Formats: sequence, C-alpha cells, structure tokens
Amino acid sequence: MSIKIKRHCLRYFLVCCLCNQIVFVPLAQAQNKPITEAATVTLSFNNADIESVASVVAKTTGQTILVDPQVKGTITLISNKPVTKSKVLDSFSTALRTSGFALVETNGIYRVVTQVDAKLVSTSVATGKGKQEGDQIITRVFKLNYESANSLLPVLRPLVSPSNTINAYPGNNTIVVTDFASNIQRIATLIDSIDAPTSTDVQKIKLQFAFASDVASILTKVLDSGPISGVDPALKTIILSEPRSNSILVRSSSSERVRQVRILVAKLDTPGNRNGNIWVVPLKNAEASKLAVTLRALVAADAALSAQVASSSNAPSGLANTSQQNLGGVAQPLVPATAGTNLATSALTSSSNPNIGGFIQAEPATNSILITGSEPLYRSLRQVIEQLDLRRNQVYIESLIVEVSNETAEELGIQWNFLVGSGNQNVGFGSTNFGPPGQNQGLGGNILGLNQNVNAITNTGATTGAVPVTPAPGLNLGLISRFNGAYAMSALVRALQTASGTNILSTPNLITLDNEEARIIVGQNVPILTGSYSTTGSASTVTPFQTYVRQDVGILLRVRPQISDNGIVKMQIYQEVSSVAAQTTSGVVLNKRNIESNVLVDDGQMVVLGGLISDEYSDGTSGVPFLSSIPLIGQLFRYDNKNRVKRNLLVFMRPYVLRDKNQTDEITSNRLNFMHGKEDQFKQLPMLLPKETGMPNVENAAEPLMMPRLPANSINTKPAVTGPSIPGGSSKAPASSPTTPSAN
Repeated sequence: MSIKIKRHCLRYFLVCCLCNQIVFVPLAQAQNKPITEAATVTLSFNNADIESVASVVAKTTGQTILVDPQVKGTITLISNKPVTKSKVLDSFSTALRTSGFALVETNGIYRVVTQVDAKLVSTSVATGKGKQEGDQIITRVFKLNYESANSLLPVLRPLVSPSNTINAYPGNNTIVVTDFASNIQRIATLIDSIDAPTSTDVQKIKLQFAFASDVASILTKVLDSGPISGVDPALKTIILSEPRSNSILVRSSSSERVRQVRILVAKLDTPGNRNGNIWVVPLKNAEASKLAVTLRALVAADAALSAQVASSSNAPSGLANTSQQNLGGVAQPLVPATAGTNLATSALTSSSNPNIGGFIQAEPATNSILITGSEPLYRSLRQVIEQLDLRRNQVYIESLIVEVSNETAEELGIQWNFLVGSGNQNVGFGSTNFGPPGQNQGLGGNILGLNQNVNAITNTGATTGAVPVTPAPGLNLGLISRFNGAYAMSALVRALQTASGTNILSTPNLITLDNEEARIIVGQNVPILTGSYSTTGSASTVTPFQTYVRQDVGILLRVRPQISDNGIVKMQIYQEVSSVAAQTTSGVVLNKRNIESNVLVDDGQMVVLGGLISDEYSDGTSGVPFLSSIPLIGQLFRYDNKNRVKRNLLVFMRPYVLRDKNQTDEITSNRLNFMHGKEDQFKQLPMLLPKETGMPNVENAAEPLMMPRLPANSINTKPAVTGPSIPGGSSKAPASSPTTPSAN
C-alpha cells in the first residue's frame, strides 16, 4: 500500500526515526484521526521504549492507554504484513507479555501494568461463551453442569500462568479463572470437552422369575463392583436391588459394562427347575427366631396366604399357637436395677431358640428361615423377608456425669478448768468444756480428754499403760498447771478451718443396635452382711455362720435406643451412680443416685437428664448461759462452729446414629486416636531401676491378626483394605472389609 506523508505528520515520522522505528499508517492517520476498522497498518518497532509505543498505538487505535510508573523497558513489535485496527491491540499485548507486562482494560481505558498486578487491576469479567482472543488479562467464570468444580480444579491449575489465579466455588459449582484471554480460550475448550454428560444414568432391569436381592448379590461378586483403593468410586459399577418392584438398578460409567450386566441378568432370570416345596432363606441382618414368629402371625392374619397354606399338600396345622409364640418376639420393657441385682455377674442368654411346629421354621445355627409350601407362597413370603431383613442402624451413646461440690467448716472455742484449795477435804472445782461436733467428750478436742495425756506432753519419755489421746486437728493452745503435785490442763483454745472439694467427670460410653438394650457397669462388687448365727456344740465350741449378698457399686448405664425415620432417637434410660459411704456395726451405708427416664433426642444432640443442685448451711454454738452473751468477754465461755456444703451434680447424654460402616469406622478411629494420645502423654517416673521397654500400646494391639477377605464363593481377589488411622503416620488400626453395595 502506498503511503503519503504530509507536512503536519512530519513530527511523528521524526520521532519514529529517532527511535529506530518505522510506522506505516494510512492517509486517514496522517490526518490525525484514528484509522477505520477496514484500514490496515504495518508496525515496525525495534527495541522501542514502551511509553513511546503505547503513545503511537493509542493514536492509531483511538484508545486511551496509560502506562504504569512501574513499567520500564523496551519492546520489539514488528508486523510482516498489514494488520487491522483490532489486531493492533492484540499485537501490542503480545509484545508486552514477552517482556513480563500485560495490557488490561479498566472501564474502557487500557493500562499497561506488570503481570503480577494485572489480575488485581483488570475489571473485565466474562460469563458467556463469547470468543475472546489476544493476550489481555481477563477474568472468566465457568459454570459446570456435570463435573465437580473441586475435581476439575487439579486438572486445570497447571494450565494457568504462575502469576495468575484459578479457584473453585463449590457453592454453585463454578470455576473462576484470571489469565490471558488466549489461554482462557484454551481452558474453555478443554472444559467444554470434559464437562459433558457420561453414561452414568441409572438403569432399571425388571425381573420376572429370580429375586432381585439374589441376582444383585451374584452380580456384585462377579463384576467386582465394590470400590477399589485408589480408584474413583464414580467410575465403578454400582448394582442395587429394589425389592418392592423386584428390579435391579445399575449405574456405571461404561455402556459396555451395562450391556454385560443386562446379558447376565437375562441368563439368571429364568424359571427354577426344582420340584420340592422346601425353601431355605439365609438372613443377612434379622434374627431368624423372631422373624419366623412374625411371618407366621402375618400368614395367620392374611386370608389369601392362609388359603395358600391350606392348599399346600405338606402344610401342617400350626397356626393356632401363633399368638402365644408371638409373645417371644416382643421387646420387654427396661426394668431398673434393684438393690440385690447383680447386673455385672448375670449370665448372657440368647433369645434364638428353634421353633417346633408350623410351616415356617427358624434355624438359629445358620440364622436361616425354612419355608414349607408352594412356590407362590414362597415368593410372597420372600418379598416380605427382603423388606424386613435390612441392615439395622447402631447407636453410639455418650453419657457425661459431672459432679462439682465444695464443703467448708470452721470451729473456734475456749475451754478451761481449775481447782481451788489444797490439802483440805473439800476442794473447789470449775470447768467449761465443749465437745466439737462429731467428737466424743473424751477425745482430743475436749480439755478433760486431753488431761489423760498431760504427762506425755510434759515428759515425752514417760510411758503409761493407757492409750494416749492425741490433740484434735487444727490449732491447739493450752495452759498446763500444777495441782497438788500433779499436772493438769487448765485452759485450751481450739481453732479449726477445713475445706474440701470434688470435681468428678465420668463418661461411660457404649454402642448397641437399634431397639436393643445395652448396659455398662464400672465399679466394684461389694459384699454386704445380711445375717449371722452361731451354734454351741457339746464340747462348748462355737461355730459361727454368716450370710452375704453382693451388691454392684459404681457407675451403671442401661439404655435401649429406638431410631425413627426422621433421625430422632427415643431412649429408655436407667443410670445409677453409687458408692460406699461408711461401714457401721449395723451394715454398709451406700450413696446412690439414679435416673430412670424416657427422652427424645436428635442425632448428635446433647440433652440433660437430671441432677442435683444444693446449697446447705448449718451452724451451732455452745456456751455458758448469760456469760457467753457478754460482748467480747463472752468469747471465753463459748464454742462456735459452722458448716456449708454446695453440691452440683448433672447427668448428660448424647447419641450418635451409625447408619453405615464408614460412620462406625469414624467413631472407632476417633477413640483410638484419643487413647493413643493419652499413651503418648504417659511418662515413666524417674527411678533407680531401669526403664521398661515395650510398654503396652494401642497401636500394636489394634493391628489386625489377618487381612479381611470376602466369602469363599466370591470372585473378588482384590479386596480394599481400609481402616481407622493412628496418629504418627501409622495405620495399624483394625482394617475393614470392602464395602459391597446391596439393597440392605
């Protein structure tokens, strides 16, 4: 293209020549106006100053370009052929990028900044799928429809420039990227190819002859659909049974795997070739004896099933006793412990007993149900069994018993005695003595009682046959006088202040099945004397005989939880805290606190069951009438004491519903970590003896004796071994068997 340079454009030409640059612009530019979109420009800048190039580009494109003061240096921008106006800014931004700078747009004004500051200055945010090119810094928001933003983030992060950012927002499953426009365009193409629907839709296969639970169990073992360590569970084939419609639900990321499942189901869903009428149904979770009672009662109440039983050739009559047998499956109410109950030593008995008579039998040894009847009757009962033989939830119950008490007592008193006269027949005597509370007059808290020990006090080497009386606790100030050649105590001042407190926190914990009673007792089994007698023989020998009853003393917790469908836990609770207070000649005195209650608690919610909050105060004074009332002087004739006791006792309980194996492992891992931390805090005392090595350790005891494995009829040869980990980089906690999806 031929370019004519006019006189009024000479100054721009001179600037370009001085900078060793040649800029070819069309005639419109020579008229000091921006070029049109259709016009083209040939650029040639060799090691030109960035500010000068920005000024020329701004004049050429008609845009405002500001250069940050931190931007210093030169760039090279050469176009081998003419470019349009829209390509001028792209070429300029590309040249800046090679020098470590960036061109950003802020409210219609372009700025040249460093690449580090570019992500903070740019205000260009794109949310659509518009095609954006060039090396300008922009921000793009990608809304994902199928993939997870957190899962896709590690894949995209290496593609973003180190000075720019990429983040995921799980709230609405979006990814926010701030980078060069050309690089964001490449990331957008990659996201479009990854964020696509996969063949993981759930497909339903209706069965006609076989049972869904049986087929699902076989397919799970054959296809190895259980999760493998290190593999994304979303890529595995999941097979579940739906008992209500007798269907198989299949979810897989591979259409070929789904086709294989359909072929296997078609081969398995065929009529049976058995001629007998005895059916064996092994149970997975339910108890055979209780379920057999329920099934017989169900058949007795259903007229259609009763007709099928009557039409069966081998169906014996055994429905008359169904109502009596059904009583064996009813849960008995929680009975509180009595004073003579030995809960810790009572034997455990099983409620699984074989049934005698009837067309539905229970086999406790293998936990199976035996059904004698036609195939239609068997299929009807099998559907009921599938819905009742479900995995039962478990409940981990944490109980907290908190007791804080404080007791203070003070005593202050003055006692004295004297003798008047000596050598005469009549001798005058005067005395004041006050026995402190809870002590006899002859003990060390009384002045007359201490007189028995005066000789030992004045002469430590003197020995007497009597048992010496020790002074009472506290401060004892006395005066010993000589009466008729003998020493006696003439005055005694006693002062005592006591304080005692307790802070007890007990946390008995246990785990049990839904609607099954559990108990835990931590304490002692104390013998209590109930009677004694002796007989005298002809040789005057006495043969004593005593009878005892043993009583559990300590912390006792008995609870039966029941989980509802909405997650609320109903608990029947009996909790007892007992201790031995004293042992007297008449028997043993026990302190006992118990709570019996029924409560409704949400999963993981703590509830207070009850307790005691008391504040007791008592005082007393003993003194000489009239004299003890005189101000100041009355203290010499009075003995004062006071006592205050504060007790705070509360009982809390918190249940955790464990609905699957993972929650059980989480609780187990938490408790193992807790005990391992307590062991790390234990330090052997400094002794002259050598320190012990190989101390007991939970980490060593929790290691499994053998690796878990599937049953012998399983084809899975790569079970996943996972388990709760122990702090310190070790994972020797009990391993768990691989999770196999099932209808239960």
